[in-house]
Amino acid sequence: MEVPTHLHRTERKVYDYFEKYTFLCEMYDEDADTLEELVLNFFPFDNSCQVINAKRGKNLLRRVQLPSLKKEMLQIGNIVNIFSKLLLITNCAPATRTKLFNNVQSTFALIKPVPASLHGKIITYIMKKGFRIVRMKNGKLGKDYAMDLYRHIAGNSMLPIIIDYVTSGEVIGLELVGPNAIAEWRRCLGASDPAEAEPGTLRALYGENKLRNVAHGCHSTEDANGMLELFFGYEKGQPRIPFRATFKDCTCCVIKPHAILDGNVGAIFEQISLSGKFYISATAMFSVKLANAEEFYEVYKGVLPEYEAMCIHLAEGKCIALEVKCTDPSLNCVCEFRKICGPRDPDLCRQLYPDSIRAQYGKTIIHNAVHCTDLPEDGENEVEYFFKLLAND
Repeated sequence: MEVPTHLHRTERKVYDYFEKYTFLCEMYDEDADTLEELVLNFFPFDNSCQVINAKRGKNLLRRVQLPSLKKEMLQIGNIVNIFSKLLLITNCAPATRTKLFNNVQSTFALIKPVPASLHGKIITYIMKKGFRIVRMKNGKLGKDYAMDLYRHIAGNSMLPIIIDYVTSGEVIGLELVGPNAIAEWRRCLGASDPAEAEPGTLRALYGENKLRNVAHGCHSTEDANGMLELFFGYEKGQPRIPFRATFKDCTCCVIKPHAILDGNVGAIFEQISLSGKFYISATAMFSVKLANAEEFYEVYKGVLPEYEAMCIHLAEGKCIALEVKCTDPSLNCVCEFRKICGPRDPDLCRQLYPDSIRAQYGKTIIHNAVHCTDLPEDGENEVEYFFKLLAND
């Protein structure tokens, strides 16, 4: 709802103070083993929130400022952390939907077989353009999938050449969400021929020619939904596009929810690929339940005082799991990769290892940008936890 233009300045401040976004949420009550249905009100004026149990007619949390809660986190399907209580947003009030989600769409984007050094730059470009990445994984396309992807140009003489190209190497599929996402993504791509693309578009920046033009975009809602289902969907319990993890001679890196929200995914990808020592062999985005986070971090239980907070943070938003390998197979991947990440404390990193991932993108010991495997023998197990257990959950 727009602020009425006739309001006096004092009245406008009062109006702003009470303006709110309303969300329906679920919270699991461990003691009662039940799901509580709650209402979350967010007040953008002072970044405060209120939690109400509507059925019981009482406030669970009176209006209080919560600087860590950002408007960008308030998306249907997201989990938000309200003073260590995890609330799953299931819906929102009609007025909130109009205000925050007007014309919001999903579209499918495919990063074609390009040098790995470009992946980070492309992802950074996407996030700076205001798209949210809600699903992501790398894969290898079969010819049947590629034919579906390009069925809109059936009969074109270039089709066999295009099919050969997109099936020749690694691709990255993404679900992008944003206002008018289908048209906006195609606008960001630019013309199919990079030589004809507008300056500043993705293809003008990184495209080589009409064939090697960086990425693919869909033309319609039907096309986007079909491609999303084909790329991210399952058939008989198996992913249609298999995960690429090898579970061998590897380490695990998890880009934490805050780093995704801060738009640092591309920069982290770029730092890994440009190091010259590592490459990313598997990528996928996951939503981690609290119970899974506790299981994944179990080795730290009773050892690190931050254990509970670590688990909550991993579960309060989407994360991206990576299988990382050394370009030199004689090196111990787990130990070498820990060096590029730096110590757990970002403040210590900034003093001793200012070029490390955690020094550049970490904030606190909990919000320290990435998790990386600690023990040499755990690299393969941690990769399996994401790409086998959670991938089939």
